[in-house]
Amino acid sequence: MRITTPSRLRARSQAASAYAKASLPGRRTPWRRAGWCALDLELTGLDPTVDEIISFGAIPIEAGRVQLADAVYELVCPVSEISEESIRVHGIRAVDLAQAPSLHEAIETLLEVIAGRILVVHTAAIERAFLGRALRRDGVRLRGPLVDTEVLGRLWLHERDGQSRRHVSLTDLASLLGLPADRPHDALGDALTTAQVFIALATHLDAIRAETVGSLARASPRVDSLRLLHWG
Repeated sequence: MRITTPSRLRARSQAASAYAKASLPGRRTPWRRAGWCALDLELTGLDPTVDEIISFGAIPIEAGRVQLADAVYELVCPVSEISEESIRVHGIRAVDLAQAPSLHEAIETLLEVIAGRILVVHTAAIERAFLGRALRRDGVRLRGPLVDTEVLGRLWLHERDGQSRRHVSLTDLASLLGLPADRPHDALGDALTTAQVFIALATHLDAIRAETVGSLARASPRVDSLRLLHWG
């Protein structure tokens, strides 16, 4: 059994405090000048009220470039048993998590890498629900917008083809951009794919109009307005 020592509690408190106090890039900041962090969570299921995070991967992005040297990856020991259906998705078994820290302990590592950065995820509703719930349990509020590569992808495809899509998977989006999908359903692999997809999409969209933190964060209403214009 892993014991949480006073020193670990202090470190986690410091990480939470640093995360809460870190300045985030302003909405008018050009996207290449902002600090980003691509994040992926592997889960036991999709219901944040009963399912749990069992691994996470996070990769910082600076000046439009992936910072692999600063990437983090953690396995997390869940409170409940992992279902066979869940194992078939990500391949993570109970035995793989037997010595892993609890989410309460592991969250320190994540807070350190995401502090002061805008999060980039694929399908933000899922990541927001699980991460927000995990942080609230430690008395921390999820900060800033989550930029969704699925929404950015739909915006780019509309600009490219003049047609709207309701959904596009991370693997399909990477393929459409001519990028490899690195180890699907592995948290660090998906975080890397998300980071590369984000950089490619932001670059393509920036060639059409100057993109900022705010404009990328508002991609969803931009897609909706384009769909209404197209249908009208």
